[in-house]
Amino acid sequence: MVFGSRSVALVLAMALGLTVTASADARHRSHHRLKRVSLTEAATLEATPPTPVKAKSWARHHLPPQGSFEGGQVVHTVKSGESWQSIAEQYLDLTSVYAADDLAKAIVKENMPESRKGAAVGLKLTIPHVLDAAPKHGPMGMPADGVVKGLYVRGATASGHGYTGFLDRVASHGMNAIVLDVKDYDGLLTHPSKVPLAMESGAVHKPPIRSYARAVRFAHDRGLRVIARVSCFNDSLMAKAHPGMAIRGVSGHVYHNGWLDPKSERAQEYVVDLAKEAMDAGADEVQLDYVRFPVLGMKNIDFGLDTVANPNAKVEVITAFVEHVHRITKARGVSLSLDVFGVIAFGKEADIHNLGQDPSELAKHAEALSPMVYPSHFDPGFMNFEAPADHPELVGLGVKHMNAEIAEHGVKGGAKIRPWASAMRHTATNYGAGYIQQEIRTSDREGGAGWLLWNPGQVYEVAWGALPKVGPHPAK
Repeated sequence: MVFGSRSVALVLAMALGLTVTASADARHRSHHRLKRVSLTEAATLEATPPTPVKAKSWARHHLPPQGSFEGGQVVHTVKSGESWQSIAEQYLDLTSVYAADDLAKAIVKENMPESRKGAAVGLKLTIPHVLDAAPKHGPMGMPADGVVKGLYVRGATASGHGYTGFLDRVASHGMNAIVLDVKDYDGLLTHPSKVPLAMESGAVHKPPIRSYARAVRFAHDRGLRVIARVSCFNDSLMAKAHPGMAIRGVSGHVYHNGWLDPKSERAQEYVVDLAKEAMDAGADEVQLDYVRFPVLGMKNIDFGLDTVANPNAKVEVITAFVEHVHRITKARGVSLSLDVFGVIAFGKEADIHNLGQDPSELAKHAEALSPMVYPSHFDPGFMNFEAPADHPELVGLGVKHMNAEIAEHGVKGGAKIRPWASAMRHTATNYGAGYIQQEIRTSDREGGAGWLLWNPGQVYEVAWGALPKVGPHPAK
């Protein structure tokens, strides 16, 4: 760019902190100050463009075929058959916008008035909201105090433009994590996985999340860790697609209860592959759910284990699998947590043997255990409560008993206890903000290292009321 003499003077004046004015007196004062600038300095200032070109330059190597980098901006040349949506899809990963439809609207607005005529072939479009630098990738790590506070997020919640507002709300209410589904017990994945078994079985049919890594990145931008939840052996889709991985009946036939055999090496490695993919996407923690044997509809099931001769047989299967997964996550510097049945928090041996979940053994091979101590899920009469659902203090009691159970077996430096608390009414008659507060308060008092809130319907209005706002999310 070439400046005239007056333009040079103006640029030099602004560089020296002068106020530019049209008055003769101001021009006179500026003239005397400008004379002290060397010719070399003047030449440098004259040659320097008014806007930096390094910003956004990282995107140059990630542009689609019709994209270019011009004057510090990303530009797209429209080709035949393109729409605003298809253009937005091509550039979405380069921007600070989460949903493609939102970026499409921003592109139209940025390129007014030319864009009023539509995406005409040959039209050059400036792509807005391109990040100045490549987005960071990788886990954030555990908080210094090891206390994780978060809530459950389904794939559908993370699918569209409402996700970022939801994340802002989570952070503004003092939480530092979300539990984001990779796979729920129906077997469908939330993102377009490249795991071969998932692809050929139909588990990636119409996934709601465009990119798990992108969902992680937007959470990280707000200081939120992502716990990748993987349902292990309750997988109705895979049990149907691959009967050889399923639980068997006593006659040898497939047992149609939607469960994979926890002993199946293929079933185990499928979980491992999904966990690895989540870690590749930057997840901070892998959470294994349904990492147990089924306990309902047990008539005529054959687990292929002699539990009479060895009552601990199921525990050995589950513990060995968890230990295997932990070696993998630990090598990557990623935490492993386990969802465990609420009743085992109270140390009943029969429940431990039936489920295969022994807290004192599992605590050796994970960073956190999350007992599902939802008060509404205990039978009437449990702990002498006529209506357990009305007793939020059961969360704290579960934490207390599980900590005591682990300590009794001499486990030191093992997993922290981070309970699941109920954030839904279900059968509780006294559910409200105070109910959630008491769940959290009793857990904290009994040594819980944070907590996770569960609402499968994703209705967290009561939770927002229970947790005071702490201000905006951390700066990006």
